[in-house]
Amino acid sequence: MKPHTLMASLMICLMAGVAAPSASADCDITDTKCYQNGGKCNIKFRNVTSHTNGSGANTALRQQSSAQIIRVKAVKDNGNAAGNILNIEADTSKTMNLDKKFKKDFAWIQVSSPTMSSVDGVTLSCSEVKIVLNGNGTCKIFNGALHQGGLNYDYQLGYRCDGGTVKGPK
Repeated sequence: MKPHTLMASLMICLMAGVAAPSASADCDITDTKCYQNGGKCNIKFRNVTSHTNGSGANTALRQQSSAQIIRVKAVKDNGNAAGNILNIEADTSKTMNLDKKFKKDFAWIQVSSPTMSSVDGVTLSCSEVKIVLNGNGTCKIFNGALHQGGLNYDYQLGYRCDGGTVKGPK
């Protein structure tokens, strides 16, 4: 191949790369207070699964005590974790830095109970994550029961963030 033909091909490839849209995070947190103010965009998750009340109000669950480890992970659209996963023991807290998750294209936050297979997990959507980041950045994760009629109950994790503005499941 002649040098000028090779250069022309290379230039076309470079121009196509510049013109192509760049990948961005599925959950874009650039419009949150913390990101715009140059601060850390963190959510502090507190495991209150051992508590019997105080967090379940206005959710579909009746809060009940069932101390367990909770697992919190930011998830990509393909279902893979976007970075490290937090394992939080009952009555303790850990903080997730969403600046790092944003760079790894997270789409939502998934909370599960790896030690209790009978307890269903719960998901915080991107819009809920943004509300929490624009608030005080805290979420309590609790254990709850969803009455299914008769004596049947489904057990599930629930969340109450920023004093109750973000709560679920609904």
